[in-house]
Amino acid sequence: MLLTHPSSPQAAQALARKLGDAACFIAGGTLLQQSWAEPRLAPSATHFINVMHWPEMQQISLGPQYLHIGAGMRLEAVRCHPWVQQHAPVLVQALDQLGAMGIRRLGTLGGNIGWGEGDCCPVLLAMDAQVELTDGNLQSLAQTLKLMDRPLMLSFLLPRSDVMEPRPLVFEKVGYRAAFSPARLRMALRWSDAQQLLSVDRIAVAAPGIGVHRLQATEKLLSYAQELQIHPSLGDIRTTCEQSLPPDLARIASRLIAGHCGLLA
Repeated sequence: MLLTHPSSPQAAQALARKLGDAACFIAGGTLLQQSWAEPRLAPSATHFINVMHWPEMQQISLGPQYLHIGAGMRLEAVRCHPWVQQHAPVLVQALDQLGAMGIRRLGTLGGNIGWGEGDCCPVLLAMDAQVELTDGNLQSLAQTLKLMDRPLMLSFLLPRSDVMEPRPLVFEKVGYRAAFSPARLRMALRWSDAQQLLSVDRIAVAAPGIGVHRLQATEKLLSYAQELQIHPSLGDIRTTCEQSLPPDLARIASRLIAGHCGLLA
């Protein structure tokens, strides 16, 4: 095992490209350790690249339109920050439900998002978050998460609630009540109109082994139903969910969606 401390985020990204599959960015390491075989020793062939020693990745700031959250910010620090509580309260709600305090004090927002299945992923995807990359460009989170080799993310940009009109947003997390195990499903829903229950225009989900993505077929179904002023059935919603989720998770997702849309009698 090798651990390198590059001088800058740009040097870290260049090193990762050079090393290819052997490279692995590491911050808190809480997730990585779970993937290591017993006795939880780091793989000898992996070249770890430390991303936790640059100030620009460990700060939260307000821009003219967006809240900027550094990818190296610890999850608990994000949860407790007053600007995050003001502009992204549903992200705070998701963080409230994320692991134990020890995990939140070590884990980072960038690690949770880079994993692609974390609790924060559906929330940021439903909020149309932007990602700042090491070359200075901004990219939609949706586009970044589609990449097989995900780049080093410097920060996440979320709309300021005092600049852009906030849209109703909810977060749901479903797991086994009596078991200490990963959640079965994480979901975020966003409405374009608080007065119209069918105006859901973002449904983002993640589950173990299933990367975060939008249920676009379900979004289209609800948009069509709102336009025609009809109520889709629970079965219709479940069928659209099954386009990207296995039947058991589609059943859970469809009931959550129907409930939030006032479609469960």
